[in-house]
Amino acid sequence: MTDVAVSEQSLPTGFQRWAIVVCGTAGTWSYSFTWNSVGVALPDMKGTFAATNDQIAWVMIAFVVGGAAMTATIGWLASQVGRKELFLWGLGGYTISLVGCGAATSLEAEVFWRLIQGLSGAPLLSLGQLIVVNAFPRERYTQATALWALGFVTGNVVAPALGGYLIEHFGWPWIFYANIPLVMAVFALGFAMIPKTPRTAQRLDWIGFASLICGVALLQYTLARAEHLDWFSSNEIIAGTFFSVLLLYIFFAHTFTAKNTFIDRRLLTDRNFLLGMVVVFVMGAVIFLPLLLLPLMLQQIAGYPAIEIGELLFVRGFGSISGLIIMTQIKERVDPRPLVILGLLFSLIPAWRMAYWTPEVLPFEVMWTNFLQGIGTSLLWAPLNRLVLSKLEGTLQNQGFALFYLTYDIGNAIGTAMIIGLHTRHSQINHALLTEHVTPFNELWRYTTLRGNWSLSNLESLKAFDNEIARQAAMIAYNNSFLIVAILTAATAPLLLLFRRKKDDA
Repeated sequence: MTDVAVSEQSLPTGFQRWAIVVCGTAGTWSYSFTWNSVGVALPDMKGTFAATNDQIAWVMIAFVVGGAAMTATIGWLASQVGRKELFLWGLGGYTISLVGCGAATSLEAEVFWRLIQGLSGAPLLSLGQLIVVNAFPRERYTQATALWALGFVTGNVVAPALGGYLIEHFGWPWIFYANIPLVMAVFALGFAMIPKTPRTAQRLDWIGFASLICGVALLQYTLARAEHLDWFSSNEIIAGTFFSVLLLYIFFAHTFTAKNTFIDRRLLTDRNFLLGMVVVFVMGAVIFLPLLLLPLMLQQIAGYPAIEIGELLFVRGFGSISGLIIMTQIKERVDPRPLVILGLLFSLIPAWRMAYWTPEVLPFEVMWTNFLQGIGTSLLWAPLNRLVLSKLEGTLQNQGFALFYLTYDIGNAIGTAMIIGLHTRHSQINHALLTEHVTPFNELWRYTTLRGNWSLSNLESLKAFDNEIARQAAMIAYNNSFLIVAILTAATAPLLLLFRRKKDDA
């Protein structure tokens, strides 16, 4: 899995360089727009497919699993067919998947096309960044990363509001259809402007590849099914856990002992790279979970319509832009570790606040917490990229970028499955605990002013009472989920102190 980095003498200049930047950032924009707008569309898709929270979550999970499977092979595929060719194939497949997702008439079909979308969309993220970065000299790496991140960030900015507008006026399929012209335009521009890279025919390490992908996929499936089957009381969950752990053990044992392995061992002996994998795994697992949880909570609990949800989440993008502006003003010699810690702090504070929200959450609460999270996300990516990826050379570059985003995707998939499972369990437990207090012997029933219009002798009142208990139980479960996000984010910060500062960064 080797790839030769573009030499200083052959770097593109002028219009070609900026055309390449447009291709990389616009491809990433398309990926980011779909990712964020689907989050806003989940409540409407849930109604269309008559699905529960844990079922509709597969629309997100399938996308992440597909992305993880493709990301794992991007380094090898780029060396076989060329970086440009793989990027263009990704754009073509992504276009087809957009049509399939919008036209799906069942949850099963939607999940299938989202899996294809994840497979085809993965190159738009990791190769999109690599294409932009390699259009600039190495000393401008951070600036190039910030330019690429602009595509990711502006996708975050536009997606909630534009997605909410499309859903409200045209229906949720249009969050996919509206993206098709942009992807086709990027394909045409990329075909004309992106330079080709040398191909290096090399045999794929099938043992390493199969053990990693099958192990991760099986673990993801097990976690997604665990809550429904009551965890380890099910033989299916026990077997799934055993074989997923076994496959992952085979992957690591094979990687450290065999020759010509799927992942170059030098990456696994780089202290900064390993620490970066842990941090980006946690980022994938928890920091972007609000994009999944908030739309569901705001509609299910607070009763906000889709277009208003999009408008409220719109400010997250403004926070991201603010963070990027800050990053462009910071010199290369500044230690990136404090910046990453600051980004974690800006992600921690909103999650902690969300853990204390009530069902009557005010729009201002949603806006300022999302604004801070947007800033935090921008402060995390560029410094973390610099700590983990900026010093990778030639043969390790493709693998390093691919493994970085593979780890992010795996963390995202596992975090999504775990938090949805915990939310379902906590909702059930909270409902049972709250129901215990609904008895004729509760002292509150003696006070008319406290009892209000509730009655235990009227069937309609009992139904309304049960709906309110379910609403309150679900809200507590959302609070617990946000609290978990805050705790795991805080637990990641001390790891940043273990990173080594590269000498040439000083």
